[in-house]
Amino acid sequence: MIKSIIIDDEVAALETLQSKLNKCTQEIEVISLCNSAKEGLNAIHKLKPDLVFLDIEMPWMNGFELLECLGEQINFDVVFVTAYDQYAIRAFKAKAVDYLLKPVDRDDLKDCIDRIRRNQNQFSYEKLENLIEEMDKPIRTKRILLHTNQGIEILRQDEVNYCQAESNYCVIHSCSGQKIIVSKSLNQIEKLLDPNAFFRVHRSFTVNINQIKKFLNQDGGEVMLESGTKIPVSRRRKEELLDILSKNII
Repeated sequence: MIKSIIIDDEVAALETLQSKLNKCTQEIEVISLCNSAKEGLNAIHKLKPDLVFLDIEMPWMNGFELLECLGEQINFDVVFVTAYDQYAIRAFKAKAVDYLLKPVDRDDLKDCIDRIRRNQNQFSYEKLENLIEEMDKPIRTKRILLHTNQGIEILRQDEVNYCQAESNYCVIHSCSGQKIIVSKSLNQIEKLLDPNAFFRVHRSFTVNINQIKKFLNQDGGEVMLESGTKIPVSRRRKEELLDILSKNII
C-alpha cells in the first residue's frame, strides 16, 4: 500500500479527491486529509507518507513554500493538484513533475496513479528548485520550520527577534514574546536564517538586525532591541556589527 496525504485548503476538494482515489485504486491509502499547509507539515512529520497530493494556491503558505520548508527532508513523491494556467503546466511537463488539473478528471487520475506505481519516490528538493526556476516565478520562503516536542512551529523570519544558545538547545525568541525551544545548535538554526537579516553578535546570540534599536558601549558593548531586551556583543564582533549598522537603515 502507498500511504498518502492530501493537502488542500478546500474541504470539498479534499473529500472529492479522496473519493476518486478510493474508486480508482486499492493501492493508495489516504491516511490524512489536511485543510492547511500547517496541518500538512505536521502530518508529513508525524505520519511519514509515501505520497503527497499537494494543492499549490493556499493561504498563508503555498505548496511550493511548504516543500521549501522541508528542504532535503523531502523523501516522498509529490503530485501537485493545481488550477494553474497553461504556462505553468508547460513548466511541470518540462521538469517531469506529476500534476493534476482541477477539477480532477478520473482518467487523468488513473494515468497519474500508473506513473506513481512505476516511478515512486522520484520527487526531490532539486526537482522543486528546477521547477521554480522553470516557472520564472520567485517563490522563496521567508519562513522557518522548527521541530519541537509539541510538533512543528512555523515562523516568518521577520517574526524572529533573536536566537539564544542554551546547552544542547536553542531558544528562538519571537517579536511577540513567544519562546520556542528546539534541540538544534545555534549554528544549525543560523543556516535557516537570511544572512542579510541576522547577525551573530556573541557566541550565544544571533539577532535580527532590523530589530536593533540602540548600540550601547557599556560592559564592552551590547545592543538593545525594539522589545527592550539587551544582548551582549563580543569584542571581536563589535567592529563588524557597527559596520553593518552603518550601511543599513534600522
